[in-house]
Amino acid sequence: MPASHRTPRALTRPRLALAAATVALAAVACSSGGGHATGTSSTSSSRPSAQATAITATTAASVLVPNSAPTGKGAFLGPVRQIPVDGIKIGYRQFGSGPDLVMVMGDTGTMSDWTIDLLSRLGRHYHVTVFDNRGVGYTTDDTSVPDTIPLMADDTVGLIKALGLRHPALLGWSMGGEIGLTVAALHPGAISALVSSGGDLGGSQAINTPAAVAKELNSPRTTGPQLMDLLFPADATAARAAYIEQLGLIPPEKVGDETLLRQYQAGQAYESFEGTWDKLPDSTVPMLITNGSLDKITPPGNASIITHRARHAERVMFPDAGHAMLVQDAGRFVSLVTRFTKASGVA
Repeated sequence: MPASHRTPRALTRPRLALAAATVALAAVACSSGGGHATGTSSTSSSRPSAQATAITATTAASVLVPNSAPTGKGAFLGPVRQIPVDGIKIGYRQFGSGPDLVMVMGDTGTMSDWTIDLLSRLGRHYHVTVFDNRGVGYTTDDTSVPDTIPLMADDTVGLIKALGLRHPALLGWSMGGEIGLTVAALHPGAISALVSSGGDLGGSQAINTPAAVAKELNSPRTTGPQLMDLLFPADATAARAAYIEQLGLIPPEKVGDETLLRQYQAGQAYESFEGTWDKLPDSTVPMLITNGSLDKITPPGNASIITHRARHAERVMFPDAGHAMLVQDAGRFVSLVTRFTKASGVA
């Protein structure tokens, strides 16, 4: 179906953590007086061991951001550093031990929007790098050039090179998954493996957000609980509560209106960008494609489209999960990722 006849992407698609912020931050504030919750959390048993304490790049060009280290349960993440990459400065954190894993967040989400539970589990197996996409949080922007998915893929590859990482595995969520797929298609030599969750291939082949969902995501009248209904199935009450509890354990970051608009425009442009679709069959990167079978934001059919298009792709669906599947079932997801990377030869 031609892109011009497809449902436009939602302005907020797929702003996972930000979509729930009106619920989550209020809950955190009530329990802790601000962005550092002190109550008991379901993530307390999943904190990394002492050997998985924060590790920062030794790159001389990186600069420490003062007062950016989280306290409490997020302390293992360490402080934010910034490093020059292709005319901007990218803010990032590094922690954990093992082979390198770079994580790419979705549309206007920040690195503080990953949950402590997911990050701590991954930090037991990998040396993890999380970062902010251009214009988001601690990362600067160059507004003289249009923001696009291929440009953010270039940023991701530039960060990998600037940090001296050698063929890391890449994990992307939502738009981050689309950035990851574009890296695999256009820069296959930069990474050793890709995990894409809740993304699509763009262009005329992608199945976009249903019109009713896009309208609800975009409406200023949509409440926090309604937005949470788009991220989690109705019966996933425990996962929803845990997600809300964890938001705010890492100090939140700012996302300005200009960045909201620029990333919306990047998503719109991806609808007519055929480069990821065209080049993906040439990529030799092993890929794990995951999606929630009940995903209301990224239709699950996209996972099949990606898997059939790629040469080395495995598809795994989460039957009782929605768009937030990787946090809804973090234990299964991390086990799946570690099995996949080992099978792919990631040391």
